[in-house]
Amino acid sequence: MEFTIRKAKAEDAELLHLLGRMTYSAHFKHMWVSAEELDAFIDKEYGLAELNSSLAAPNESWLIAETDKPIGFAKVTWNTPVPDSSMSGALLNKLYLNPEETGKNYGRWMFESIINEARDKREGYLWLEVLGDNVRARKFYEAFGMQHIKDIPFVTASQQSILQIMGMMI
Repeated sequence: MEFTIRKAKAEDAELLHLLGRMTYSAHFKHMWVSAEELDAFIDKEYGLAELNSSLAAPNESWLIAETDKPIGFAKVTWNTPVPDSSMSGALLNKLYLNPEETGKNYGRWMFESIINEARDKREGYLWLEVLGDNVRARKFYEAFGMQHIKDIPFVTASQQSILQIMGMMI
């Protein structure tokens, strides 16, 4: 089965809306105390208005991973300052796959594609935020040489989690 990664276009907003809702909920629903807060977060992150605005932003790129159907996506914001740091670079906001498609190297290929594009854009640095409890994702990024920079809180009305900022020179 052929695997491709393509740049998302404005007409992909509905697809990203559906993929975002499905993949985020599948991967992280168990980490949320409040179903209402989870729904509100997903609506904010993957609402059509937000997606249309993001797809039109010149400093943001969305990628869609496909086999015989769309299976995942990523979002990168270019030239973004690392919090509480003098560094800036490409921020990997999201990289999610349909849970049925994990473990097939698709995530690795997507991440390598993002690294290559960041190098082409001469970003110099790639960074991201990952939930501290998401051990699998942290190990995935560490395998590429990303290192823990600092912890920051992620706070909602009913819970608090730790986000780890990870980064690497590229």
